Amino acid sequence: MPEWLFSDSNKMKLLLLEPNIEGYALMPSMALAVLKAFVNEKTKHKAEIADFIFHKKDWKEYIKKRIDKFKPDLIGFSIMSFDYSQALKMARFIKSQYNIKIIFGGVHAILSPEEVIQNKQVDIVCVGEGEYPLRDLLDKNLNCKNVKGVWYKEGEKIIKNPNNKLIEDLDSLPFPDFEDYDLDKYFLINNNHLPIMGSRGCPYNCTYCSNHALRKRLDGKYVRIRSADSIIKEIELRIKQYSQRGMKYLFFYDDTFILDKEFVFEFCKKFREKGFDKKIKWNVNVRANLVSDEIIKTMKEAGCYEVRMGVEAGNDRIRNELYKRVMSEQQIYDAVKIIKKYRLHLRVQFIVGAPYDTAKTMNESYEMARRINADYTLFPILMPLPATEIKEICEKENLIEKSGFKDSHVMFTTPVSKTKYASLKEIKKVVNKVRNYQIKKAILEGIKMRGPIFLFDAFIFLIYYRRKYDLEIDNAFRFTVNKYYLEDLDK
Repeated sequence: MPEWLFSDSNKMKLLLLEPNIEGYALMPSMALAVLKAFVNEKTKHKAEIADFIFHKKDWKEYIKKRIDKFKPDLIGFSIMSFDYSQALKMARFIKSQYNIKIIFGGVHAILSPEEVIQNKQVDIVCVGEGEYPLRDLLDKNLNCKNVKGVWYKEGEKIIKNPNNKLIEDLDSLPFPDFEDYDLDKYFLINNNHLPIMGSRGCPYNCTYCSNHALRKRLDGKYVRIRSADSIIKEIELRIKQYSQRGMKYLFFYDDTFILDKEFVFEFCKKFREKGFDKKIKWNVNVRANLVSDEIIKTMKEAGCYEVRMGVEAGNDRIRNELYKRVMSEQQIYDAVKIIKKYRLHLRVQFIVGAPYDTAKTMNESYEMARRINADYTLFPILMPLPATEIKEICEKENLIEKSGFKDSHVMFTTPVSKTKYASLKEIKKVVNKVRNYQIKKAILEGIKMRGPIFLFDAFIFLIYYRRKYDLEIDNAFRFTVNKYYLEDLDK
């Protein structure tokens, strides 16, 4: 066994991995960037990130190279249900080559710890936020006894330590460290965006989302918002670090950026006072029932260029009784009207394949999408996530497998094989109708914006980006149109 596996107990090494060897991702992982910064700045230990988005074909060679060079004592995976199977594949390979302990964390690990810990290649599962459990594990030389927030194995026995409390003061955390990511390539494929997060948690109970399930599993205050001063300080740092390398936009990951309107007003005021609105623009997630003229106007004046809004269903019963969105059709159209009034780019999402969807209700979503006429409309097929209310309903109606996520490496996978009243063929018919609508809309917009040059640019995308990142054809047209929009925004 290599000598480096017996690390100095005073200083340990952690290698953080995101299982993105399949599918595609346009942003570096925020979760790993925060954990890396926390370990390096708040502990005596050392952490690095190995990113595979540009190493899909040679991921085995790349992980061996990183392990042999860094010599980690612990390898950590941050997993979602969408990439769980990839993580297991990677962990299995690592275990075949090295005797290194592996810890799984992230949303899927929190919601399905019993399933995750059963895997032979997984030694430890983090069942909450990872910062302090990782610190305690590394401080104790990977002795898991009494480390809050982790489950682990002693032989065949599984030990379940009590939960760790959620971090209430987000300002106490260091800013994410993105230095291990190839940002130049990310800027190329995501049109010069860098991720940022101003809050953790969401107070709503949408049945298809993991937030209501996470709230039941975790201890402490669930919804937490950073101070405007902390976010401004981070943005100031990012401008110094990355503006010369191409960063032009910030992508806010918050579930709902406009939860606290006073926070929004304070942030926008300080953003403008710093003159950042002349240097960088940003986008956020919003909820229709929280959108107001004052909020959208204020964000627009401070450099917000795009909002993303979940509608989820055109049918009121599906949207509010089944999905528990708690928003009326009128609120949705009022929000759209305000957003368009201030000429913000608008992205909306609908979900098809709800347990009680019919061909008629799914077409209601399509018709609502056409009336909204957003700049970009997503229509993913429902993926029932672990421990969510929607998964319980799907299982009750025998609409999905009771466990496991096969071929779930792409976010828009299709685990729902049918609804109670519609077949998979009928679901896909609606999805294809939307897709054709989107392609036609993007082509017309592209030609209107750039004329014949659009067709040339889209062709370049198809022969390079689509093949390299395995993107859908409508993404090629949409990507090109969005690139034009951002170019025009900068003028």
